[in-house]
Amino acid sequence: MTMRKSPWPYVVIALLFWALPAVVIAGYASMAPTHNTGGQCEGIGFGCSLTPHDGAILLGMMAAPVLLVVGLLAMGLVALSRGVRDKRDQP
Repeated sequence: MTMRKSPWPYVVIALLFWALPAVVIAGYASMAPTHNTGGQCEGIGFGCSLTPHDGAILLGMMAAPVLLVVGLLAMGLVALSRGVRDKRDQP
Protein backbone atom coordinates (compact mmCIF):
# COMPACT_ATOMS: atom_id res chain seq x y z
CA MET A 1 0.00 0.00 0.00
CA THR A 2 1.47 3.34 -1.03
CA MET A 3 0.54 6.59 0.61
CA ARG A 4 -0.04 9.66 -1.45
CA LYS A 5 2.78 12.10 -0.83
CA SER A 6 2.05 15.69 0.03
CA PRO A 7 3.24 18.33 -2.45
CA TRP A 8 3.62 20.91 0.35
CA PRO A 9 7.42 20.72 0.71
CA TYR A 10 7.75 21.54 -2.99
CA VAL A 11 5.21 24.36 -2.75
CA VAL A 12 7.03 25.88 0.22
CA ILE A 13 10.37 25.70 -1.60
CA ALA A 14 8.88 27.27 -4.75
CA LEU A 15 7.31 30.07 -2.73
CA LEU A 16 10.45 30.69 -0.68
CA PHE A 17 13.02 30.63 -3.49
CA TRP A 18 11.01 31.79 -6.51
CA ALA A 19 7.73 33.55 -5.78
CA LEU A 20 8.72 35.59 -2.72
CA PRO A 21 11.95 37.03 -4.21
CA ALA A 22 10.15 37.84 -7.46
CA VAL A 23 7.36 39.69 -5.66
CA VAL A 24 9.78 41.57 -3.37
CA ILE A 25 12.08 42.67 -6.20
CA ALA A 26 9.21 43.56 -8.53
CA GLY A 27 7.48 45.49 -5.75
CA TYR A 28 10.60 47.41 -4.85
CA ALA A 29 11.42 48.12 -8.50
CA SER A 30 7.92 49.47 -9.12
CA MET A 31 8.18 51.88 -6.16
CA ALA A 32 11.86 52.84 -6.43
CA PRO A 33 12.79 56.19 -7.95
CA THR A 34 13.83 56.20 -11.58
CA HIS A 35 16.35 59.02 -11.06
CA ASN A 36 19.34 59.62 -8.82
CA THR A 37 19.22 62.33 -6.21
CA GLY A 38 21.82 65.05 -5.95
CA GLY A 39 22.32 65.46 -9.69
CA GLN A 40 24.40 62.28 -9.97
CA CYS A 41 24.51 60.90 -13.50
CA GLU A 42 22.59 57.74 -14.30
CA GLY A 43 23.94 54.60 -15.92
CA ILE A 44 26.91 52.33 -15.56
CA GLY A 45 30.45 53.57 -16.02
CA PHE A 46 32.42 56.84 -15.94
CA GLY A 47 31.52 57.58 -12.31
CA CYS A 48 27.80 57.23 -12.82
CA SER A 49 25.59 54.91 -10.81
CA LEU A 50 22.38 53.05 -11.44
CA THR A 51 19.08 54.48 -10.35
CA PRO A 52 17.39 52.58 -7.51
CA HIS A 53 14.88 51.20 -10.03
CA ASP A 54 17.59 49.96 -12.38
CA GLY A 55 19.59 48.59 -9.44
CA ALA A 56 16.61 46.49 -8.36
CA ILE A 57 16.20 45.14 -11.89
CA LEU A 58 19.91 44.28 -12.04
CA LEU A 59 19.72 42.59 -8.63
CA GLY A 60 16.78 40.49 -9.84
CA MET A 61 18.63 39.48 -12.99
CA MET A 62 21.70 38.46 -11.01
CA ALA A 63 19.75 36.62 -8.32
CA ALA A 64 17.36 34.71 -10.61
CA PRO A 65 19.81 32.03 -11.84
CA VAL A 66 21.13 31.44 -8.31
CA LEU A 67 17.64 31.17 -6.84
CA LEU A 68 16.58 28.82 -9.63
CA VAL A 69 19.48 26.45 -9.01
CA VAL A 70 19.14 26.56 -5.21
CA GLY A 71 15.39 25.92 -5.44
CA LEU A 72 15.90 22.97 -7.78
CA LEU A 73 18.60 21.54 -5.51
CA ALA A 74 16.31 21.87 -2.49
CA MET A 75 13.52 20.09 -4.35
CA GLY A 76 15.97 17.38 -5.36
CA LEU A 77 16.97 16.89 -1.74
CA VAL A 78 13.32 16.57 -0.73
CA ALA A 79 12.76 13.97 -3.46
CA LEU A 80 15.94 12.10 -2.49
CA SER A 81 15.04 12.02 1.20
CA ARG A 82 11.55 10.78 0.36
CA GLY A 83 13.00 8.05 -1.81
CA VAL A 84 15.45 6.94 0.88
CA ARG A 85 12.71 6.94 3.49
CA ASP A 86 10.40 4.90 1.21
CA LYS A 87 13.11 2.29 0.58
CA ARG A 88 13.86 2.07 4.29
CA ASP A 89 10.19 1.65 5.19
CA GLN A 90 9.58 -1.17 2.71
CA PRO A 91 9.35 -4.66 4.22
